[in-house]
Amino acid sequence: MILYSLLKADQKTNNIIYNSPHSGECFPDGFLSQTTVDKHTLLCSGDSFVDRLYDQAPNHGSVLFTNQYARSFMDTNRAAYELDQEMFYGEIPDDLIDRSHKVDIGYGSIAKYAYTRKEIYFTKIPFEEAESRIRQFYFPIHEKLNHLLHEDHQKFGYSVLIDCHSMPSYEFLNFKTLRKQPDIILGNLYGNSCNDELTKYIAAHFKRHKLKVVMNNPFAGGYNTNHYGHPNENKHAIQIEIKKSLYLDENNCALKPQAQDMKLIITELIKSLNEDIEKILCV
Repeated sequence: MILYSLLKADQKTNNIIYNSPHSGECFPDGFLSQTTVDKHTLLCSGDSFVDRLYDQAPNHGSVLFTNQYARSFMDTNRAAYELDQEMFYGEIPDDLIDRSHKVDIGYGSIAKYAYTRKEIYFTKIPFEEAESRIRQFYFPIHEKLNHLLHEDHQKFGYSVLIDCHSMPSYEFLNFKTLRKQPDIILGNLYGNSCNDELTKYIAAHFKRHKLKVVMNNPFAGGYNTNHYGHPNENKHAIQIEIKKSLYLDENNCALKPQAQDMKLIITELIKSLNEDIEKILCV
């Protein structure tokens, strides 16, 4: 199975990597026979078609990197061993496991639940199978992403990871709003993963298009923003969450006609960042 797709500009004019870790829809042979959940429901846990919204990145000097396998199989926006030990049997070294709130609610690197809160697996999984999955599917993604971010860091003087996601337009994971749910949530770990001026620039772009933008609540950023965002080293990472109903028929996981409008807004952002990123970061 192909792990990722990589679309690069013929000539890079910036060091911005657009990463779509959750838009893949492939499963390895035999995986679905292990699960209690149908394929459609498993795919609805991901960010269907988000990569298509950003596919003009190579035409504006940038890179688009996309996982090809489904998030419900392996989530690379988690630490490798961010796992629920109760899902596995066999010898599990205590010091290897990375407990977190995401694990507690069932969404570690190997998820316990589909988005419906139904358990994905019939039975416990051998821990050696989890280790094999992490070696074959998780580490190669991060090795490549790390390389993409750093291969031209010295040449450009900076790197920017834009982690591209979408969020359900309905109540999810006990998040409730008293007002209209935001259209866009930007996550920069409360200012710790990305330059403030770059964050403001991206927020202003969406606001110009009359979209409601919220910062960090409830999605402040995942493993990718935390791991790759080091603004003091001019390594920036920001997460963009787009409300799915802006481009997706959520019941059928199919693109709406309005998806083209959202794509135009994203493409305009990609183009503007290509032109302005050095000025924004003062490099």
